[in-house]
Amino acid sequence: MSGESRNILEVLQERKKLREKQRLEEETGESRGKYYWNLLRNAIKPAIDSLNKADIKDIYVSHGVHHGRKINHKSAIHQVLYNRSKKEYLTVDANCIRIFKSDGRKKDIVDPEEDLNRLCYASQINQYVGWTYNDKHLVLLSKEFEVLSVNKAQTDLVTVVYNENNNEIVTGGVGCITSWVFRYGNRHVIPRKTAHAELMADEHFSLLVLEETASRTQKCFAATGTGVAIFNIFEGTLLSCQKDLHVRQITAIVFFNPLKYLITGARDGSIKVWDETWHLQLVFVGHTELVSCLAIYPYGPFIMSASYDCTIRVWSLETCDEVDKIETNLPVEGLGTMIQENDFFSYSTHSVDIWRIQHVHALHTSIGFRVNAIKHTDYPNKPVRSVLLCKDASVRIISPVSGDVITTLLVDPRRVMVDAAYAIAEETLFAVFDTGDILKCSTRINPCIVEAEWRCTNPEKACNYLLVYEYVVDSGDGDDSWLSMIRAITTKTAHAASVSPTKTSEKTLLLGGRKDGYICVFNWDTGEVDFEIEAHGSKGVLNMIANSKQDQLISAGKDNIIKVWRLFPFAQEALAPLMSFYCAQTPLHMCVMKGKLCVAFQEHTTATYSIVVYSLLSKRRHDHSPDDDHADSITGVSCCPRMKLFASSSVDGTVKIWNDENKIIRNLKLNAVPHSIGFCGQRGDILVGIGNHVHKIDYSSYMPRAQRFRMVTMKFPDEVKDKPLPYEEKLVCRLSKDDVKRLKAAHSSFKFTHFVDVLSEEETEEVTREKRHRDKMFALLESRDIELCKIRDGELAANRKPKATKATKRAAFDKYLKIFYNRPRVGLIADDPYIDDKAKEAAAGSVEEGEEEYKPDREPSGFFPPPSQVEKKTEAVAGEPLEPPYPVNPRGFIPNSVLVHLLWPKRQKLVPPEEKEGYRPPQLTDEQLAKAQMGKKPKREWKTVTFKKKEPTLEPSREPTRDSPRFFDYGEPDLAPSIEPEDAEEEEEEEKPSAYLQKMQELMDRPPTPKPAEEVAEDKTPEPEPEVPPEPEKPKKKREPKLKKPIVKLVSRPPPPPPPTPPKAPTPSPTPPPPPPTPLPDFVTQFIGEAWFDKYFPNCNINTFPKPWTALALVNMLLRLLRIADFCHKTPIVNAILILYQQENLDITDVIFRTVMGVLNPSKNPPSCASEDEKIFIKAAINVFQVLGLYNKIYIIELMVQFLDGDREVRSFVMDAFAAIGLQDSHKFFPRELDGWDVWAIEGDDRKEQLKKKCQMWLDRWMMAFKMHLESTIEKMKKGQSVQGRVSKAQLGKPKVAQSKGVLKGETDEDTGYAKGVIVTFDTLDGSVIDNATHIEAINYFCEMELEKELDRLRRRDSVEKVVEAKNTVLVLPKIGGKPSLARIGETHTSRCHARRETSLSVDYRLPPITARGFQPAAGELQGFAPCINLPMKTVYMNPFPSPIDLYDVWNQQPILLTLKSSQKYFIPSQSYINDFEQFI
Repeated sequence: MSGESRNILEVLQERKKLREKQRLEEETGESRGKYYWNLLRNAIKPAIDSLNKADIKDIYVSHGVHHGRKINHKSAIHQVLYNRSKKEYLTVDANCIRIFKSDGRKKDIVDPEEDLNRLCYASQINQYVGWTYNDKHLVLLSKEFEVLSVNKAQTDLVTVVYNENNNEIVTGGVGCITSWVFRYGNRHVIPRKTAHAELMADEHFSLLVLEETASRTQKCFAATGTGVAIFNIFEGTLLSCQKDLHVRQITAIVFFNPLKYLITGARDGSIKVWDETWHLQLVFVGHTELVSCLAIYPYGPFIMSASYDCTIRVWSLETCDEVDKIETNLPVEGLGTMIQENDFFSYSTHSVDIWRIQHVHALHTSIGFRVNAIKHTDYPNKPVRSVLLCKDASVRIISPVSGDVITTLLVDPRRVMVDAAYAIAEETLFAVFDTGDILKCSTRINPCIVEAEWRCTNPEKACNYLLVYEYVVDSGDGDDSWLSMIRAITTKTAHAASVSPTKTSEKTLLLGGRKDGYICVFNWDTGEVDFEIEAHGSKGVLNMIANSKQDQLISAGKDNIIKVWRLFPFAQEALAPLMSFYCAQTPLHMCVMKGKLCVAFQEHTTATYSIVVYSLLSKRRHDHSPDDDHADSITGVSCCPRMKLFASSSVDGTVKIWNDENKIIRNLKLNAVPHSIGFCGQRGDILVGIGNHVHKIDYSSYMPRAQRFRMVTMKFPDEVKDKPLPYEEKLVCRLSKDDVKRLKAAHSSFKFTHFVDVLSEEETEEVTREKRHRDKMFALLESRDIELCKIRDGELAANRKPKATKATKRAAFDKYLKIFYNRPRVGLIADDPYIDDKAKEAAAGSVEEGEEEYKPDREPSGFFPPPSQVEKKTEAVAGEPLEPPYPVNPRGFIPNSVLVHLLWPKRQKLVPPEEKEGYRPPQLTDEQLAKAQMGKKPKREWKTVTFKKKEPTLEPSREPTRDSPRFFDYGEPDLAPSIEPEDAEEEEEEEKPSAYLQKMQELMDRPPTPKPAEEVAEDKTPEPEPEVPPEPEKPKKKREPKLKKPIVKLVSRPPPPPPPTPPKAPTPSPTPPPPPPTPLPDFVTQFIGEAWFDKYFPNCNINTFPKPWTALALVNMLLRLLRIADFCHKTPIVNAILILYQQENLDITDVIFRTVMGVLNPSKNPPSCASEDEKIFIKAAINVFQVLGLYNKIYIIELMVQFLDGDREVRSFVMDAFAAIGLQDSHKFFPRELDGWDVWAIEGDDRKEQLKKKCQMWLDRWMMAFKMHLESTIEKMKKGQSVQGRVSKAQLGKPKVAQSKGVLKGETDEDTGYAKGVIVTFDTLDGSVIDNATHIEAINYFCEMELEKELDRLRRRDSVEKVVEAKNTVLVLPKIGGKPSLARIGETHTSRCHARRETSLSVDYRLPPITARGFQPAAGELQGFAPCINLPMKTVYMNPFPSPIDLYDVWNQQPILLTLKSSQKYFIPSQSYINDFEQFI
């Protein structure tokens, strides 16, 4: 039964699964497996799509150094270092150690226990070593910055470096260096070797650099002054001293280990490269200030230098030139780089900058001449080789894997080489020249030899292009027989090979594209034309490529036609046309990838530089957005069939990577111009010709993430490195010196796989043995420490316990009994029958000493006495200094003997009983009595406070009521309250203010009274305040007092703008009679006849003019027309809008303002003064803004921008507009401030936006300063402090300028125009004054601040001015009137504000420095002459070019140019050298 039930159950389960499967197929239409597969794929697809989108988003990849983040510090930075294991930056300043993450975010702040301002990281033990500059103590810190130990050096420490190869610390001091090792579980650092330099005993070794090797011959280079000392680290000996390496002090040093070069930088800005024999290899010159730091570039043979000239430069040790320059805002104090790391840091005094390196391309082969074209071979079973066509009429064949030059074809540079083709199977190279001659050369030797030269007799049949077509049946698929079989079947050569095995199945053809438009096939041996066919007419063949996979040839000509040919290698008529298509532009470059053809079109007249991909099989064209096109001439295209990628290069400095559908996936921005391009491997590596060399772009630097994931599942063949052919000495001897130089100039770039030296087998074995022994000992010590800790904590039990015997048990029991019974017995005290006599003897002090009673041990005994005997220190008397009884070591160490005396001082002898005084009751001292007397609360006496009365301002006959404001003069000192000096200090804190003062404080703190609406519209005279009835029961509502005169602020406010012209009364709509039609209104007909109106409203009448016929509709129509009209018509349109606005009194001020402002600020090509129509429109727009009266921030910024970009006429018009809205700048400080901005460097389409941002930042800064000034002034006035200001006569005459309430009274000085004795009285002082501040007031505040600076400078100059005695022997040249020059004397070659004016005069005419070695030059030689001589001569000031600022400075108004009128002499460097200065010595 059980078996039958089991079978039934299985059948039911199978039926259930079948029903579920059928249900899934009915619902989804798929099987169960497909359903779950689609479910899984759809679940993963969103994540994959998001990754692809993020990868495609980062299209732009820029080569070079890019700024990442700036980290600011308040205190000065002493040192910055990078923890490579934790990816953290550490900065050490005067206060603490700050830790930042790799992206610059703040992580932690550590306050070290010891004072230190320098830090060094030991990477092998993950600990830190700290020290203080010019201090002898070396502090070892844990990774959490806990102090582990402190050691003392022999001399003051100047610098410390970590020797990572040997896990040691090397310190530099005075005349010596010391090597320190870590011991005792890396908890102590002790000196191992100290090397002294006898010749430099008094010098400070401030710079140290180590050789990167673990060998015992490791060197240390220590720099001091102008020399370098070389030490052996392991032996601790001085090897040699090199002096006078630089003229000035060495300030930076670094060691490039792969080339064994020592690089030094000096104070004069020069950088020198020295080899192992101390021969000078290179000198880099470019820095204008001292070189502060040198570092190794993370990639390749480059170094980086930082200088005080605010630049970081990258220098190439191979090409011997500067490859990159980074501008910084501040002088750079130091650099920090890591090998093979993309990030590095630089720091200045108060900031740290984190930089990111994108190393896109690197030098691959040094050529020495520009590479015009790069071609690659693709012959099966042959290594890939690159053919370089150089500018010097030479062809170089290199290995793209290693960059080695295999062989070179050298031709006379005077001959113009047009093209070259290389047949790798036959080792033959063909080169064609502009005359049509073709050279056939053999590439089996180096340099190549010419086997034959085919002369061209007809210039019209000269070739423009050469192509080697290699027909190969065996595709070289290797072990993949299936692919070989498919290849043989498709080419139909398997049967032919079996029938005629002796006949070769491979053939190589040489084809040429001629100037007459024909394509010809040359005879391989004789050079005769075997076959020719017309292809591109008389304009000539421009380009040809071979698609050997499809047995096709593709050609392009200057007739803009691309033709596809079928090629038959064994037939007489080798070419047959397949298809052709016409192109709108010239197809300059082509490349083919299976069935996809990539064409680069170029047309300079239309600025067309585009890439198009054609599908030859489906006959489709793939285009992309014009925004992705190149911006300049395309220099080449190439393809990678395995990765399905195309690449194009352009003169605009970019290399763009496209997929097979012509979609851009990467845009590589190079720091140079690529002249040629070509894929050199199946993975996607690219060779580009940059400058005079060939650079390589590795696929990992640009390949998208999706492509790299795909490469994981792909199999690539191993890259084969071709070895260069040795030079044939016989051929080299026949060459000229120039040709030999050209031949040997090309070589592979220097590449190194490891920066640290690789040790020999013996050294490696010795180092390994020492390390193994050291690790074993350290492990033993560590296990011992762990065991001791376990024993201390009771966690460790004995592994073997001795067996207990009868003897051991008996001995243990005896010891226990001894402990118990050997204690002294405690008995009862016996009764003394003579106790009274002993009491009398004790009172008389004659008791005999007896035995001490038993006292059990309660505390352990040892070196220190028990803690119970510690005496408590008495509190120090107030006023006495706290001094330690014993000197304390500054490092915190206290000897045990001193600690004993501190805790257990010696007991003083007791005072004999007879010397003690008798009992006296306690009494208070005199000081306590005085304090008690002072504690009594004295009787309070109220003082009278009298204020100087002030005449009321509103009505003199009416006395102020209780709620009316009081007016006080805070400016005069005699109005201060008079308080009697008696007991003033005691009552100052306890007395409460009187009711009068409380009321005054309430009035000062009262919020401002809201201003009625009618007061804003017009200025009305305030009505007098109604009298207050005497009955307090029914008080009437009192109105706030209104002042007769407005308040005058301390900072002068601008006068109000002139009122606009009164608008005309609105034209009433005429009431037409019923029969005739309604005529056009007058506001429309007044414009009929004008050019702009007739153009945009032709045949204007009642039937054609759009309705409604209202002024508002017409203005809206004109505003829309203003956006699209030409500038010649925009000005009359703006004037028409203004006329309608004034005539009809329209309420659309904001709409007009926004529209006109939008026309002035379009997204592209804003109006400028270059065009006369645009300039007139700018002036008309400013006039509209003045009439509208919206003087907001946007309007002021627009005026500032127009002033910066305008010519003289527009600038004058803008300043008039500023004056109209209230600018008070009689001394022209504001335009001088705008002229001082460096706006010439701002270029591009967004120039106006950048100028607006610059103006906005300046305006916001001064607005904030103005509000802070108002706030501080109000606070001072609230506190009753005196505030002084200056008010001009114009401001007194126009009291309406001020917007706040107040009273102004006083007199003015007629001569100066300033008010004297002016009293300003405020009734409301609150934040509304600050909130209502305008931006034009901020500009006036700036002008007043500039005026104050000028006056202060004049006062200081007058105070120190000295009288110069008159001399009759010198004529005084009067000042020459005129405008200031663009560049003053001394600024022609050192202009920092205008970089475009900078010349090389400062370099060309620089005098050589004086020698510091005591060698005097021979007579007549200029070497050793000092650049300047300081003599005790009187200072003579020269002012040949006056400035308007001289009007404010008395010092500049003096006749101080002492020279003759007839001959004005100036210093000319070229005429200031002397041939013989011996007579002057």
